Amino acid sequence: MSDQALAVAPHHISEESDKRNADIVEQLSEANQISIRIYRHYCKGCDICAEVCPKDVLRMESVSDRWEGSMVEIVDIEACNACMLCEYQCPDFAIEVYSLKKEMKAREKKQVA
Repeated sequence: MSDQALAVAPHHISEESDKRNADIVEQLSEANQISIRIYRHYCKGCDICAEVCPKDVLRMESVSDRWEGSMVEIVDIEACNACMLCEYQCPDFAIEVYSLKKEMKAREKKQVA
């Protein structure tokens, strides 16, 4: 009986993992080498990220299955300057910004120090 329980558990975990992966939206800026990743299952639609974005990269879209009735979406990834205000201000860790240029500068500073 325990063999059957073990066989069922990984399948269930896999389905949940697949669902969560489907809830991840990621866009990559070709010009600026910036990536924005939104974890839709964490986003509660509070609008903070879109409000603090100085470049209007983000906006809220209407979504009926969220308690606030909206969710963040990426509008113009090429306008992003990787200031990371959206990531820093998100209370639910639903958004990540990655900049290859900033990463390279940080690595150079570490090598010099």
